[in-house]
Amino acid sequence: MINNNKKFLRKAFKEKRSKINLSRYQYLCKCIYNNLIKLKIWDKDFFHIYLSNDSKKEVSTNEIVSLLIETNKKVIVPKIYNDQLIHFEIDLATEFKINELGIREPITKIEFDKSLIEIIIVPLLVFDKKGHRVGYGGGYYDRFLGDIPNNVVKIGLSLFQPVDQISDINENDIRLNLVVTPSKTYNFN
Repeated sequence: MINNNKKFLRKAFKEKRSKINLSRYQYLCKCIYNNLIKLKIWDKDFFHIYLSNDSKKEVSTNEIVSLLIETNKKVIVPKIYNDQLIHFEIDLATEFKINELGIREPITKIEFDKSLIEIIIVPLLVFDKKGHRVGYGGGYYDRFLGDIPNNVVKIGLSLFQPVDQISDINENDIRLNLVVTPSKTYNFN
């Protein structure tokens, strides 16, 4: 029996992701984008999305962010502050800096009211067949997702298909509604 706890899966999938060559990574991200735009979410107005760290081969969100801005959606991105995520709206004029984790963050002071958010696109390393995710271990997204209304649609983007089960899920782990992979979209509603 393989050890499918978060620590093991985090290490294994970071390594697996790091071995994907650049052209394959770009192809997989394009497939995920193509599957994402087929979802019935585009009537919403307020989209929270992570800014991908492409050097770590996170599923790229650059094309998604561009599409959202072009279609006049409100684009909200996270910024790490102490042990929490705080949220800021961005547009074409927004300037960014790179934080200590290598993540782009907007240079702005006006925090966005997270109660308006309708769709959240969440980073992950791996997910299971019940819609649980393994992130990077900081707990930022679990705290954020635990503090929003249940009707907000939570969408993960994954380069890989799900594992059967994550063995050490707890009450702080918030399930995703959907996970988009290069080959299909998993629905956990």
